[in-house]
Amino acid sequence: MTFFKEEIENREYQTKIFETAKTGNTLVVLPTGLGKTIISAMLANYRLEKYPSSKVLFLAPTKPLANQHYRTFSSLLSLKQGMASGSVSSSSRGKIYEDAQIIFATPQTIENDMEKKVIDFSDFSLLIVDEAHHAIGNYSYVKIAKLYSEQSFHPLLLGLTASPASDREKIKTICSNLHIANVEIRSDDDQDVIPYIQKKEINEIKVDLPPKLIELSNDIKLLISESISELQETGLLKNTQKSRINKVTILLLQKSLQRQMLSGKRNYYLIRGIIITSKLLKLYHAYNLLSTQSLTAFLNFLEKIQKGKAKTDKELSSNSRFIEITKRTSELVEQGIEHPKLKQLESIFSNYFNEEKKAIIFAQYRDTVDVICNSISNLPGVRPIKFIGQGKGGLSQKEQVNIIKDFESGVYNVLVSTSVSEEGMSIKGVDIAIFYETIPSAIRNIQRRGRVGRFSAGSIFILITRGTNDEGYYWLSKKREKTMKNIIKNIKENPNTIKQDGTLHPFI
Repeated sequence: MTFFKEEIENREYQTKIFETAKTGNTLVVLPTGLGKTIISAMLANYRLEKYPSSKVLFLAPTKPLANQHYRTFSSLLSLKQGMASGSVSSSSRGKIYEDAQIIFATPQTIENDMEKKVIDFSDFSLLIVDEAHHAIGNYSYVKIAKLYSEQSFHPLLLGLTASPASDREKIKTICSNLHIANVEIRSDDDQDVIPYIQKKEINEIKVDLPPKLIELSNDIKLLISESISELQETGLLKNTQKSRINKVTILLLQKSLQRQMLSGKRNYYLIRGIIITSKLLKLYHAYNLLSTQSLTAFLNFLEKIQKGKAKTDKELSSNSRFIEITKRTSELVEQGIEHPKLKQLESIFSNYFNEEKKAIIFAQYRDTVDVICNSISNLPGVRPIKFIGQGKGGLSQKEQVNIIKDFESGVYNVLVSTSVSEEGMSIKGVDIAIFYETIPSAIRNIQRRGRVGRFSAGSIFILITRGTNDEGYYWLSKKREKTMKNIIKNIKENPNTIKQDGTLHPFI
């Protein structure tokens, strides 16, 4: 007996992974677009055949992603399925847990219902954990996997990811937290996978900041240097060379100062240190906006500081250098001066895009998304739409789902997105992906690349501003990705290093 509505394509690697997953808790590491969801559907079908009165729980880190899996499973399997959304009452979700055979939810929703004892895992025979690399620290996946393994009469877990982690200790932790017994790994160069890999052409485009923007960035650097000097005068970081102090140093110092405050310590230097570190973090962010994002986004941030009521904002906005920077930036924006990346975007669309194609642009910040949309909206044949997260001023889950549908159907042909579309989202027909900036995370880079060329060949363009964080982050992410691949290769070549207790020998 099968619950599949129709016969699915038989891919050898999917069948092999499925056979392994039947035998014990399995972590599946598979490049994006190669059918991790199909494998999970095969395993759900098998478990519900074996234990007809049991249930399956499918977890995904975001509502849009959980909703997407719900729609995919509904199209594949003739089973009663339900979406346990956090937007409905816990009692309504309790009915879904009771009635549905396959339940889709975010881990946060399930953790809340665990605490309220709305859900019991006794009758669940399979837990599917998508984007399993999140299973570290206090993330909900960890608590859910533990309680599930304790409560279920027939426990089995399937973890899915395209990018586990870029260091050994994290991979060890993920496997331990999910009680993994088997690790099934495929990479782009595996023989049984190669026929299904779509070619992706990667282009790095480097730009130089124009002189006027360099002058502004140098002035921001002077403000940063002055604030570091002030910090050292209070006795903090006085033994650290200025050249070795960066944003990470300041973040760590601020956390340390805040912990001291929480422990009851209060003195002038401690309070002053917290104010200066806050000021520095804003200046580092301002510099990043100017050097890698857009002049408009930079000006918006400066004006936000001017309107702010915090002590940090008042100190910055009364600084003569800061006032002069804001004035000059405003004048440049009025003159139509912008970051050279925006011109490069126009060039990419002019040379590589046509009305029949679809593109996705990834940008780190919402202000940048706005600037990009305004910049490309008048280009011939370009129909852009913003795609951002739910937070303050963001999109609702329903709006997000509708935008993806409209993009896939051709109402829009360019999706300008923050990180919300990076993780796991299957967006059909993307021919071109543009990374407006580089990011240091290997995992996020892999996920960004995974949005393009899922069903046909695609092109990727990475915009890099010379002499800025763009260059450093680019090489850092490449190094981390290489490390991740080496770790994965190590596991593949030494399968006997996997123990049944969920630990991996090489990482101990």
